[in-house]
Amino acid sequence: MAVNYNDERFQQVTREQNAAIQNLNNTYNNMINQSQQFYDAQAKAAEDYGNQQAALQQQNTDFTIQKIEQQKEQANKDYTKEQKGAYVDWQKQSNQYGVNAEIQAQQGLRGGGYSESSQVSMYNQYQNRVATARDSYNRAVLEYDNGIKEAQLTNNTKLAEIAYNALKTKLEVNLQGFQYKNQLLANQIQQTQALSDTYYNRWKDVLSQINTENALAEQQRQFNEQMALQRQAKASSGVRVSSGGSSRSSGGSSGKKVSINGNTNSKGQLASEPVKRIGGKTYIPSGDYGVDTSGNRITLYKYNGKLYYQSGNTMKSWGGKTSNLASIGKSLSKAK
Repeated sequence: MAVNYNDERFQQVTREQNAAIQNLNNTYNNMINQSQQFYDAQAKAAEDYGNQQAALQQQNTDFTIQKIEQQKEQANKDYTKEQKGAYVDWQKQSNQYGVNAEIQAQQGLRGGGYSESSQVSMYNQYQNRVATARDSYNRAVLEYDNGIKEAQLTNNTKLAEIAYNALKTKLEVNLQGFQYKNQLLANQIQQTQALSDTYYNRWKDVLSQINTENALAEQQRQFNEQMALQRQAKASSGVRVSSGGSSRSSGGSSGKKVSINGNTNSKGQLASEPVKRIGGKTYIPSGDYGVDTSGNRITLYKYNGKLYYQSGNTMKSWGGKTSNLASIGKSLSKAK
């Protein structure tokens, strides 16, 4: 009997399998999404931390440069002040109405060569003082400018280091997230396969149960068919089969039971042989019998118009002489 794969039991197993796999997929998809969000947040935190460190570094550098600029500006103010002071002092010393002029006049030096040389000397002192102040200022400016460049270079190095560390941390976090996500996907595939195997075994159990039911139904059908054929054979030979497995003569001459095993009663009447089902074929008693070389009777069966006899668990073709079952009683009576 063919298996009905639309049986509700198959459908139930399929529904439960689909529901279990859907639940599993939902669980793992949620885990994957949550892990992705977690590692994205970690990567963002690393990036934000790097930006904060870079901003702090830039602020420190800007502050350092600002202080240097202030020192540079102060140096410029000091230079300007020194320059003005030198000029004022020179004017005071060289003024013809000043203190030096009065002293020279008192000493009789005013207007002579000494006075002229004094003016030159004071002017040279003024120029030297201005030159010294300018040189000090220039050297200070150079140092301050070098300090600014050094701060900028250091800042760039620090910024590059901060950016590198932030990127490195971000990549490490992303790699961890990638590996964890792949592990979750591998587990999901493994668990899905395990579920499929479990429900496939349940599906096979249902199939086995249905096959068993079909086999029992087929056995019942064959039994019913055999009983029907057996009744048909008894009816054709004039013997009626009772439900208890015994038979009576249809003619009713003797009214006595005849055994099924092939023996005769006291009147020499033969019981009908049962139908044989061997090798998937149904062999019906032919109503004839054969005799072997020892004189033993052999029951003959028909299948597709040919005669067969049973040999062990197989049926073999009969090619010898036959006698009708109606005459066997006479033969046995004579033998007595």
